[in-house]
Amino acid sequence: MVNFNAKTWYEDAYISVSQVGGSEVQMCSKTTTMEISGGNRDIEGINTFCGEVTRVTAQDDIEISFDGIPVSNADFDWIFHGVSNTSTSITTSTAVKERVTMLWTDQTGITAAGQAILTASEAYRRIYAESYCTKLEYSMDAGEHLVCSLGFKLAAEDANGALNYKMECCDTTSALAAVGAYTASNKF
Repeated sequence: MVNFNAKTWYEDAYISVSQVGGSEVQMCSKTTTMEISGGNRDIEGINTFCGEVTRVTAQDDIEISFDGIPVSNADFDWIFHGVSNTSTSITTSTAVKERVTMLWTDQTGITAAGQAILTASEAYRRIYAESYCTKLEYSMDAGEHLVCSLGFKLAAEDANGALNYKMECCDTTSALAAVGAYTASNKF
């Protein structure tokens, strides 16, 4: 178990999204709120003649959502439509696997959610692979700015029973390696 000493760095998060085989796109400068839910499991008591047998159910699907301020269609639309984040025009829509990475740290000079964290720093990272962008909604009130809401959903495990998420942390006596490229054969 890692014990964090400094509790003042939880307010800033680094967020990135990448498609399978694509590059990590940093989203923190455009993101205003985020939420992670699901992944819970339940138990079920099954009556027998001599008592009950407990059956542990599978984990619920995990949902991730965040709101942001779009500057162009390359900010959020590309994620939902499964096209390159450099597209100047989006005319197709495909559901593609994506990975969402979030990092909280007190290390200075961080620019990416998947960056390595040095031994002298504290950090907490959550990585969700094999997810699909399931929601893209825009809203705006008079006198306010345009806001985009993105939603991702993933199963807790893949078909082989391997987890589709990973949580990492380090304190000032340990470090975190950089997150590897997201490919068809490498989630993390």
